Amino acid sequence: MIWKFAAAFALALVPLAAALADAVQGEIDLEIVIGRTEVMQDQTARGLVILGLRQASSDGEQLLPSDPQRDQYARLAELVVRYNNLRDLACGNRVIQHPLCVGQRFMPMWFTGGRRPYAPPDDLKRMANEMQNQTAPLWMAVCDRARLRTGDKDFCSIE
Repeated sequence: MIWKFAAAFALALVPLAAALADAVQGEIDLEIVIGRTEVMQDQTARGLVILGLRQASSDGEQLLPSDPQRDQYARLAELVVRYNNLRDLACGNRVIQHPLCVGQRFMPMWFTGGRRPYAPPDDLKRMANEMQNQTAPLWMAVCDRARLRTGDKDFCSIE
């Protein structure tokens, strides 16, 4: 009788364990995308310095990646601001000639809508992917030029 109860209890826990594993994997995937985008922006800033800008932001701050202990929405919001600053520097100083220089500043709806008290994991993942996809062309354009300038084929290696 105890075995039947134990088996039934164990079977009831399997879906819960699977859901928990999915949630943990989703959190890891989200952290990877946010972290990769932070690294891309840091490398873009470093590339801009190599390409002749004395600083990587208009106020002199080097804009290092944010603290990974901060909440994910705040980190994504910082990435929007940082991206726009890096883009403005790269395009405004004619470090790159790229189609992204003609467009408006990046202002996704989730950013312009203001701070949310809670963002569901699926929304955060969508925001992170959108931010990474927005950052990638700037990162590639600056890194390609910096690679040529330094002769370092591994400049801006990410993974």
